[in-house]
Amino acid sequence: MFEFIYMKNSTYPDVVLHDHIKVLEHDQDIECVVCNVALQGTKRVAKEVNFFIENSAQTPLELAQSLSLLYEAHGLQFDFDHTKYTPTQEGSLIEFFNYNKEICQYHQRRVECCGKCSEVCPTQAISKLDPQIAREKDLECEDNRHLVIDHQSCIDCGKCIAVCPSGSLSYSSFNLECMQEVAKLYRGYIPLLIDCKAELPNTPLKKEVLPLCLNVNILEQVALLTWVQESGSQIVIYATQELGIGTLESIALLNEIYTHLCHQEAILVARTTEELQACLQDAQSLSSPYTPPTIPTRTKRDLFAQRLGFLIEQGDYGQVGCGEFIRYGHIEIKDNCTLCLSCVGACNTGALSVDGNAYTLLFNPSLCTTCGYCEATCPEKNCLHLERDGIALNPAYFVPKIMAKDSLFTCKMCGKPIGTTKSVHKIAQIMTPKFQGDARKIATLYACPDCKVKIMLEDMLDINSILK
Repeated sequence: MFEFIYMKNSTYPDVVLHDHIKVLEHDQDIECVVCNVALQGTKRVAKEVNFFIENSAQTPLELAQSLSLLYEAHGLQFDFDHTKYTPTQEGSLIEFFNYNKEICQYHQRRVECCGKCSEVCPTQAISKLDPQIAREKDLECEDNRHLVIDHQSCIDCGKCIAVCPSGSLSYSSFNLECMQEVAKLYRGYIPLLIDCKAELPNTPLKKEVLPLCLNVNILEQVALLTWVQESGSQIVIYATQELGIGTLESIALLNEIYTHLCHQEAILVARTTEELQACLQDAQSLSSPYTPPTIPTRTKRDLFAQRLGFLIEQGDYGQVGCGEFIRYGHIEIKDNCTLCLSCVGACNTGALSVDGNAYTLLFNPSLCTTCGYCEATCPEKNCLHLERDGIALNPAYFVPKIMAKDSLFTCKMCGKPIGTTKSVHKIAQIMTPKFQGDARKIATLYACPDCKVKIMLEDMLDINSILK
């Protein structure tokens, strides 16, 4: 199998190519990873190659370098491709996306907190199932709720990928890890991202422009910021059909951020050839390219926080809002928090955490998907409140903040730690009236399990000293 093949274009027969790209004079069946036309045995078709040759203003040597990068971009996508193919009677079942239920904001939660993917899916390839829906449809649902995925109904629109807040859904053939590696190839260029479903336009490309065909509906805030930062330039998106709501809201969010920081938009969108020509003419460099350090991440909010935090550095650029699908915000916690940590257990993105040494509850707003599960889980009345008010463009938004603090309560008899002071007093406040003045039972509320037994069984104990 060959890696890269170029089928010679009779209109442009003298194209200069690097040696690692094999040139074919005539159409033939041959196995290769990337080719500019759809040969039998080709794994990936780089249809933007001919478009680029026909329209670019680059010199032959510049063109050779750029074409090499285009082939490399498709080669990387082949290397990172995790698409699953399952043989069926009708042919082959393709799984265009992967699903990680561990960071899903809908899976097995007691209350509905998300399900945005099912709302944007046009074919019900993703649908919600909870006990109520199960009863209405005469189905079985053995847990609180979960997503029902039907890959056979998926039409590869990509809209679910862009609205998923945590990265639970990822695009099989072009995930975020692959996106970063491909975007690195575009350093010093203006990326022109063309919807793979659109007909390639006939428009001149200035020297700085390098195209790539892809499913533009998978582009959300992390992917878009990756393209902008890795290239160091504004990016141009060309899509003749209306973009998905997740992509549209992500573009609006990033453009508002860059307007605050750089006084210009980062992403230019065109739907017609005329609009594309105007966008390409206006597109320019923004800043030096940036690649974040390799740090283990749990969700795509981690990736976005790393990139946006670098962009903001130590500045304070005010506040930007958010949309209905791409949501950001913060929580507020009042003094009646007992540090029971129910909210920490409910949060699967790491936005809420605890410092066990300092007995503090911490919140990092940049990691929060504003799903609201912590608010629904908190047992204290009017204690935790979620506000979906967007992103604060300052360094404090990207670091954990102390939301509640308490001291350690020790057993009144032996001094062994038994919990936080607020939680022990809260339990005592609830249980004392139920014990109807029984001093011995009330004293057990302030003791460890071992000493509770002593209090109840030993008559010589000074109960009053325990209750002081």
